[in-house]
Amino acid sequence: MTNSQAPSAPRASRRPPARALAAAAAVVVLAAGAGTWLLVRSGGEEGPSCATVGKDARIRKDLAPADASGMNCRELAAALKKAAAPDGSGRHTLEQAGVMRDLVNALDDDFRDRSRADIAAPLREPVAELLADYATDMHAMLVHYSESMAYIRHAGPNGGPWRDEKGVVRMPVENQSLIRVMRAVSDDPAAYATLRKAETGRSAEDLARITKTSAGDGVSVPVGATATALGLLDAMAEEVLATGSKSEAARWKADVLKGLSDGGASEVPAFSADPARYLAGTWERGTAAGGYPALVGQTRDMVGILAKASGRPAESVAEPLREAAAAGRVGRDWLAEALIAIGSPPRSPRT
Repeated sequence: MTNSQAPSAPRASRRPPARALAAAAAVVVLAAGAGTWLLVRSGGEEGPSCATVGKDARIRKDLAPADASGMNCRELAAALKKAAAPDGSGRHTLEQAGVMRDLVNALDDDFRDRSRADIAAPLREPVAELLADYATDMHAMLVHYSESMAYIRHAGPNGGPWRDEKGVVRMPVENQSLIRVMRAVSDDPAAYATLRKAETGRSAEDLARITKTSAGDGVSVPVGATATALGLLDAMAEEVLATGSKSEAARWKADVLKGLSDGGASEVPAFSADPARYLAGTWERGTAAGGYPALVGQTRDMVGILAKASGRPAESVAEPLREAAAAGRVGRDWLAEALIAIGSPPRSPRT
């Protein structure tokens, strides 16, 4: 069975001691795109978070010799991407994972100070792309409890990135901090679609381990984990939609669907060649026809795609799918808990 409670690290101050940091001048020639439509809850495109993050001692050290405090928001976003995930491969050095950890913690400290989990518009999509590049860590911290215990041990103020037994670099942060950053970037529909695609891919890897003969926990655990992660993302979408007008909500949904369906451009491999990519790609293509309701039924639909492709009878996944409804509610509870913790409870969905 899946974990029913989000693991969290001890709550201790993550702020480093104040100290002077010498920074040599450097030229940073970078560009970052902005979405065509954004919910700007920060009250402006630059917003308070850009200046706060740019002046954070951890970020200034990470980006030195460039002067992060003197960058505009787009320059800062591009510099952070270059430092934390320069090639977008999903493979990282300890130093790169350290930058990503510092970024999540700097953003979350800002959220706590302002009692609001939101960031400036130009940071949203770049931060979402960074989270997607660390999707293995994101997925493990949310739903893989045994791995999450290792993350908890490394997430505190005296911890940091580490190499696991396979030599893979892992990036640990507190679960609630991660959830709040995910929520903050989701105001941008392109950023939300980026997060959803990343989690779809990781959940598909879990589901692809279900074979034609799998039974018991071999089926219920990956199905429940998928439902938990996607339930969290469903709750984030509902919270975003509750903040804008009906026309803004409709436009956000349309832009999310556009980002997920990818215009049918990505080739979907055969199930026998790459089961995980087949599951993710087939579901994403189906969103164009299924519309926004396809997001709410994603776990059911992906499990259905798996059952059909692997030759499992539909009744063999019926009970795990019934149990998945409760797992989805766990993900929703995590978001509420994370936002309440900083004094910003989630808004009620529009009716």
